[in-house]
Amino acid sequence: MIITIHLHTILQRTTPDGPVRSLELSVPEGSSVADVIDRLEIKLSADDLLITVNGQMAEVSQLLSAGDQVDFIPAISGGTDH
Repeated sequence: MIITIHLHTILQRTTPDGPVRSLELSVPEGSSVADVIDRLEIKLSADDLLITVNGQMAEVSQLLSAGDQVDFIPAISGGTDH
């Protein structure tokens, strides 16, 4: 089945043609978000990622369906130390 992956900020892939922010990925039926993270070799832990599937917050255990849109957004930390 084919799903679409959107990679945000530091997760974008660098290619000779420029950054790749979105890609289609063929995954087996029954694949989960965690399977996609492994396949893309995303090194951030699940706690450091905001994950959405079709615009809804998702956990790594969520199973995917053909045509799903998956966004991986690195958590941003910031602010000031006092």
